[in-house]
Order: sequence, then C-alpha cells, then structure tokens
Amino acid sequence: MEIAKLIAYLVEQDVLTTTKVDIVPLSGGVSCEILLIDDGKKRFVLKRALEKLKVEDDWFADVKRNEIEQRYLKYVATFFFDSVPAIIYSDSKHHFFCMEMLENGLKNWKEQLLNKNYDVAFAKKAGELLGAIHFKSAGDRGVAKDFDTLANFHELRIDPYLLKTGERHPELASYFQKEAVRLSEQKICLVHGDFSPKNILVSPNRLVVLDCEVAWYGDPVFDVAFLLNHFVLKSLYLSEDIEMLMQLAKEVWISYKKEAKILVNEGFEKQLIHLLLMLMLARVDGKSPVEYLNASQKKIIRDFVYQELPSANNSFECFKNKWLKYNTIVL
Repeated sequence: MEIAKLIAYLVEQDVLTTTKVDIVPLSGGVSCEILLIDDGKKRFVLKRALEKLKVEDDWFADVKRNEIEQRYLKYVATFFFDSVPAIIYSDSKHHFFCMEMLENGLKNWKEQLLNKNYDVAFAKKAGELLGAIHFKSAGDRGVAKDFDTLANFHELRIDPYLLKTGERHPELASYFQKEAVRLSEQKICLVHGDFSPKNILVSPNRLVVLDCEVAWYGDPVFDVAFLLNHFVLKSLYLSEDIEMLMQLAKEVWISYKKEAKILVNEGFEKQLIHLLLMLMLARVDGKSPVEYLNASQKKIIRDFVYQELPSANNSFECFKNKWLKYNTIVL
C-alpha cells in the first residue's frame, strides 16, 4: 500500500482525522518501514514489515512477523508496561501497527554508546530487564504456544547469522551447523531475538525495548550473547575505550544472572561464550554485517574467532581477559 493510500486508510479506520499529516521516515534497521505521523492532534509511529530486507544479500522474511512483535509487546506490558511502547492500533491484513512516539528525553542507546556515553546504569537495567523477561516466561505453556515461531526465527537469525556465516567459513562450518541445530531444539523461555543497543531507548527514568519481531520461545543464551556481542564489537571500533565497553558488558552479564536466576545453569556460561564467538563472526561475514567496522577491524574479529572457537572458553571473565589481551597485542 502506497503512503498516500495508507494515510487515507488510517482516516477510514478513525486512527487519523485528516489526510493532511506530516510524515517523517525513521531509521529502524533493515527489516521494516517506520514512519512518524503527526496530524497536529495525534503523533505516533507506524511500523510496517518489509518482505525483502534492506541488505546487500537477498534476504526475505514473512511479513506476519509484525504480529509476533505485537504479541511480545503486549505480553511484556502485562508486567513491565513502562518497558515497551504502547500499541495504539494494529492491522493484520496490511501487516502494520501504530504505537506511541517515545520522547520525553529517551535516546537510542546505540547512539549514546557511539558518542561515548558509557552509563553503567543503562547496562544494569538492560541486563535486569532481559533476565526478568526470561525468568517470568520460563516454563509458561501459554507463552510457549503463542511464540512457537521457530520458522520465523530461522529466517531472521539461524539462517542469516549462523548458516550463512558457516557457509562462508568452511573451516568453522561444523560449529555453526551444530549450533543451528541446537538452537532449533531449545524451548526454555521467551527470547527477544534482537535485544541490542540499537533497539533500546534510555533515559534516567526509563528504559524501553523495541523491535521484537524475531521473538521466539527458545534459548535465553541467544539474547544474552546477542547483546554482549554489541559491546565486544564496539570495543574494537572505539578501541581507546575497550576496557570501559567490556566493563559495561560485564555489568550486563552480572545483572542478567541476578534476575534470570535458575535459568543460568551449569552449562549456560560455556554455551554463551561459544555462541558469542560465532555471532562476532556473523556480524562481519553473515547477511547482516555491522556498518562501523573497517577492513582491518574485521580481520581482527576473524582471527580472534578462528583462534578461540575451537578452545574451551567457559566463562565470560576468561573471554573478556583474552579479548583485552589480544587487542593489546594487535592494536
């Protein structure tokens, strides 16, 4: 549906009172069209799923993932209403929904990090929220049924991040293939699937999570590894602040463990580091590479993963120390 027709449709649905609106495209990753719509009385964000994602590779995904995102927001709102945006209107026929415009001092956490605003409180809040959602949803059969979305998770995470990266690194392919199978078999709790600083808005009084269209009832290790990976990658990009960024990652991990409680079992941390290493390489050579690393920094990632993936790294502290030492040598 074209933008003009979409606005007219919103008027028909009584979401808007006029077609004379201001429309501002917002950045929101590669998978969706996001628009800020303002008619002078109402101001909200419309999010519509794209069939073909905005990346160099051919990457297609079911637009019904938009409904998965709404289910996640509604579920989390039942116990952490202030941690997700409120949904104003949804339309399953055209695969979009409207939500509150998040303002009042909220800023994108990724942008804050890239601007060297390293607030430990945000790291603690993010870890706590993620751990609490995992713990709250663990063993809930109703949630497991609502988020029986492995096919969607496979399209958006397992294939582009693990299988594609393994395909491009034949020497390590078996690790990626085995992890793809392992993840597919896990049914432990509700996983966000894209829990990263770019999808988190922060302020002194509020932390809000966005973009949960990959949500799946599966392995909590994925969310933790996915989040920690962003600090590792940014610590390379902002190498002069590597120790501070890795300290933020440590704070996330410590805070997560406190809230996730029994979910962090004996094998959790070892599996976490194993997957973290694979995701590091995936954000260089998978279908969704990060935009801020240069060629030499990408080589550092590749060399480090090739060195460490076959080894028995079994703690985050060990991983952190090796990463810091490795970068002291190569940088």
